Amino acid sequence: MGEIIHVVQLKFKPEVDNAKVDDIMASLEALKTKCVHPDTKKSYIKSVRLGRDNSPEGFQNGYTHMVVSEFGSAADRDYYALKDPVHLALAGGLPPFIAALQVLDIES
Repeated sequence: MGEIIHVVQLKFKPEVDNAKVDDIMASLEALKTKCVHPDTKKSYIKSVRLGRDNSPEGFQNGYTHMVVSEFGSAADRDYYALKDPVHLALAGGLPPFIAALQVLDIES
């Protein structure tokens, strides 16, 4: 199995101000260095790209931001999604600010 591209689309609640959105997005970006594999003691997220949508197509369905992370293996992605305490703590704090969340992964 090859590398995994992990895509998260976010729809923030309308009452969430831009400063809070920026703070959340910065925290998501910081996961690249804060998430450390328990065996290797090293960061295991290969890359993180994120930002506000700028598509002219009009098919966003209210989603305004996206995070694209790259993992070297499905095992790394699975650890991140299901066990990494740093990721889980951040994700657990998002519900008050997020109206909807969508996640899709592909193998590259």
